[in-house]
Formats: sequence, structure tokens, C-alpha cells
Amino acid sequence: MTVIDDSFNSNPTGARQALEVLSTMDGYKVLVTPGMIELGDKEYEYNKILGEQAADVCDYVILVGKKQTEPLQDGLKEKNFSEDQYFIAKDLNQAIEQLQSLGRHDAIVLLENDLPDTYNE
Repeated sequence: MTVIDDSFNSNPTGARQALEVLSTMDGYKVLVTPGMIELGDKEYEYNKILGEQAADVCDYVILVGKKQTEPLQDGLKEKNFSEDQYFIAKDLNQAIEQLQSLGRHDAIVLLENDLPDTYNE
């Protein structure tokens, strides 16, 4: 398994570029993200776009936080990304468990953003 750790911080341009890098790699592409925060009145829009971009690149998506990731879920649905291809984890620990349960040794995992504890649902 290969991990691309882009979890320090996230913004629309950086997240798009990280997905572009992921798209060039061979393997089972997985995104793990809680989405982006602190984007003001554009937060929903940018996260929905991120969901749409992920649908174009990823084989599987793990979203961290049900409420926090609603815009991402909407973006995935907009692109008709199958519900079988994504999982909504309650926290990072559950996300990691889900990732391990995939059992894909050919996985290339993009960790995009990490929420501060104040955003736990």
C-alpha cells in the first residue's frame, strides 16, 4: 500500500492537485478525507467540487464525519459515484479500519486534510 500524506492542511487548489497526482498513479485509488474547513461561505461549494473531482479519479472514497462531509457526499452523488464505492466513517480510527478491511495491497491512499479535534461530530 502506498500512502500520500497531504493531511496537514487542505485548500481547493492543493486538494485538486493532490487528486491530479493520484490520477497519474497505477493501482486502486483511495481518498480518505473529512473535507476542507474554514472556507467561509464557499465551504459547501468547494467541498462539493472536491467530491466531484474525487468521483472522477478514485476507485473508493472514505469520508470522515457524516455531517461534515455532506457536501462531498453531494458531489459524489452528482457524478453518480456508487454508494458501494464510499464509506462514511465516524472518526479517523473507523476510517483506518475501513481502509484495512478493503484488503487492497495495490491501494494508493491519499490522506487529504485532518480536522482539529474541535470538529469532531
